[in-house]
Amino acid sequence: MKILVIGVGGVGGYLAYKLIKCNKDVTISATKKTIETIKKEGLKVIDVDKEEIVFPKTEIKGIYDLIFVTVKSYNIDNILPLIKNHSNENTRVVPILNGIGHFEKFENLNVKLLKACIYILSNKKDINVIHKKTPLFYLCVEDDEVVRKAFEGCDLKVKFSEDIKKDIWKKYLFISTFATLQSYYQKPTGWIMEQKRDEVEKFLDEVIKIAKEEGVDLSEEKEKVIKQALNIPYESKMSMQIDFEKGNKTEVENLTGYLAKKSDFINQYYLRLRNGVK
Repeated sequence: MKILVIGVGGVGGYLAYKLIKCNKDVTISATKKTIETIKKEGLKVIDVDKEEIVFPKTEIKGIYDLIFVTVKSYNIDNILPLIKNHSNENTRVVPILNGIGHFEKFENLNVKLLKACIYILSNKKDINVIHKKTPLFYLCVEDDEVVRKAFEGCDLKVKFSEDIKKDIWKKYLFISTFATLQSYYQKPTGWIMEQKRDEVEKFLDEVIKIAKEEGVDLSEEKEKVIKQALNIPYESKMSMQIDFEKGNKTEVENLTGYLAKKSDFINQYYLRLRNGVK
């Protein structure tokens, strides 16, 4: 089985590393500078308290059986030609991105699209260095025999979902809330929970209401999200906040803008974030 991982950030880099450790045939796609560095120095992964270096394949050729897409949502259009050139009707394409609205961009590809979401606290520490900060790894993906085969023998927690739409909304409930509030206040999870608990609950209520309008019942998820937020490291930051801090392009459209169209309460945060955090 040939596997292509597009994007070598906190998610894609870690996923490629684990699949290689499971003796899978993995090729990566990233920026020219990243590929050149990985060719020379390898892909280094700091997995909580363990460090390892792997050397994934970097020459993209032929048709792939399975393609994981882990780029930021604003880069999807740029990588669609790559997918088209290295896939066919039997290729499974699995976008593992934050948000809800990005899947439609893949629908015109002649592939089998499988929706997915992931829970992981992992960031790109350097151009070829991935730092996974906690043991958390939980991938939810539509059930499929090719994906099952890809993860055979791997010590990763993977759920082959029978209701992927709900699973994705569960993740979106958490990440949209904290990515938005963290970026708005430029503070980590712990501070948000200490100082802005009322806003957290209001934001969660708004997302739950929107999900219900789209046919997904998240009424039992609010307390789970709050508990999850209280249990992760105080200084944890969503990738969107990190991008704002670095002055990078952000996923505000995918994580906040989608909801802002449906909620005046969320729109107030979106308008400021869209114009840049001051």
